Amino acid sequence: MYNTQEKAKQMTDNHVLWGQSSVIEELIQAGKIDEEYLYPFNGEEVLEWWLVTSWLANRLREQGEIIIDELGCHWWGRMSSGQAIYMDHVMQEICGKD
Repeated sequence: MYNTQEKAKQMTDNHVLWGQSSVIEELIQAGKIDEEYLYPFNGEEVLEWWLVTSWLANRLREQGEIIIDELGCHWWGRMSSGQAIYMDHVMQEICGKD
């Protein structure tokens, strides 16, 4: 049986697709995505943007994370940086529930 951290690693390997921070910045500058996503209403700053699957986007949204659903894509606004994504608290929470 997997422990939560192993499940989180497997989940991120399968559902976190690609770092997209520069793509999101370009889309905001082009007016394709609203600038409000850079500084969400909770006062925290999005540090990284990641393209994720719809499955993970739904679970992240349930956890109160910033998700952009535009242009046929799902982007997660990660508010932390510097550690492996599977170690993020939100990923551990999602895997602890499944």
